[in-house]
Amino acid sequence: MSLAEAVRQQVWSVDSEQPVSGAMPLSDMVDDNLASRRMQASLLTGFAAIALLLVTLGIYAVLSFAVAQRTQEIGVRVALGAQPAQVLRMIFSQGLKLFLIGAAIGLVAAFLLTRAISHLLFHVSPYDPASFAAITTLLVAVALLACYLPARRATQVDPLIALRYD
Repeated sequence: MSLAEAVRQQVWSVDSEQPVSGAMPLSDMVDDNLASRRMQASLLTGFAAIALLLVTLGIYAVLSFAVAQRTQEIGVRVALGAQPAQVLRMIFSQGLKLFLIGAAIGLVAAFLLTRAISHLLFHVSPYDPASFAAITTLLVAVALLACYLPARRATQVDPLIALRYD
């Protein structure tokens, strides 16, 4: 901005009728131009974080509920001599099967819907494999944790209590 007055004087020396106003640094002009895009990106990021939190809680709740529903079955298996590792394997296989079905549906839907937000992406392809892989890996970790915690709790339950469980 220190040169603004010198530029005005030079323009007026060539043509004194030319209006010279609204001089601003280029960085301010770029910031003003990108403000709406930044706001859209911030909102999208916030909504995506909330969606990720809801997905995480949903996966945990569904898998935890599925294990809780099988408490009596697990108690019978343990009473008949099943090892905790066998019970864990059974619960992990059921949980991961549910997760894989949901992940397949979610990945197809995400792949189809990415064109709707492609105008908001900067230097990232709408079909960026790294983004899809990172989120899928995160959700696999959530699913494994969601299977492990209730399964571990179920293997530590006394078979007599599990058989009385309603």
